[in-house]
Amino acid sequence: MSSADRPRILITGATGFVGCHLTRLLRQETSGELVGLSLHRQWPEHAPDLARSVPLVSVNLLEPDRVLEVLRDFAPTHIYHLAGYAEVSRSYREPDAAWEGNLTATRRLYDAVLTWGGRPRILYVSSGAVYGEPTDPTQPITERTELRPNSPYATSKAAADLLSFEMTCSRGMDIIRVRPFNHIGPGQSPRYALASFAEQLAAIEKGLQPPVLRVGNLASQRDLTDVRDVVAAYRLLMQRAQAGSVFNVASGITLPMQTYLDLMLGLSSVKVRVEVDPALLRPVDTATVRVDVSALKSLTGWQPRIPMAQTVADLFNYWRSQVGNKALAEGS
Repeated sequence: MSSADRPRILITGATGFVGCHLTRLLRQETSGELVGLSLHRQWPEHAPDLARSVPLVSVNLLEPDRVLEVLRDFAPTHIYHLAGYAEVSRSYREPDAAWEGNLTATRRLYDAVLTWGGRPRILYVSSGAVYGEPTDPTQPITERTELRPNSPYATSKAAADLLSFEMTCSRGMDIIRVRPFNHIGPGQSPRYALASFAEQLAAIEKGLQPPVLRVGNLASQRDLTDVRDVVAAYRLLMQRAQAGSVFNVASGITLPMQTYLDLMLGLSSVKVRVEVDPALLRPVDTATVRVDVSALKSLTGWQPRIPMAQTVADLFNYWRSQVGNKALAEGS
């Protein structure tokens, strides 16, 4: 393949949790050029391999002239659009930030692509949260399920999801939408439940905090997928999906949050007391999430490959190393 024929892949939100895993996968499995876009100027400390091998450009998607400059310079053939506002709980307190980070930033990116005049294939990462509370929790959510978002985060993601479809219909853009449900794995921020449990347990093991684990609603039932399986689905869909199509991305297995926590507690070397922290309870919390991923599997043959026990162990061990490094730094 000549250099002119090699794909040129742009990843927005590249330094985020999912962005790092996607960039690493693409670097390993494609022969094309990769460039990451981020608000940050450097890759995270836990991703030195990416810092050595993938260029990173600091860009705010809300600055259209700067985005247009990058598009003209790099001329991407593919764009994975991961950047956006990602925190459900905080979105109730700062809805404007959610709307700006999800809808406005996405619109600015699409406008810049149209102004540039290129024809990149774009994968827009929406969210399973756009479905909100199921009208019938006994039935799995399909791509045809009504969108009933119940948080500023979910509503802003749903709006950007619909914008992506509209831009395909009205402007002829080549956009695929994915609606991932909860995913976890090494590198995840403790702003999310399982990563928070892992960080707390790691700190308790090091004697850095009392043996009390603070949690939110453990009765809610969720479909969790390893982030490394999720980004593998993104890559397959980028290759095979038709413009305008939309796909759920999930494991297809629903378990109570308590079950995921029990897996982690079984790996810990300490006994802890679990306490519900009212501050960790959401104003609106979907009780049960069941997901139909048959469309994804039928088109691509994708299956989750990493067992949840391994995912939980990898996440816990990541936070053990992070807490251990922090303790060493503070003690030196």
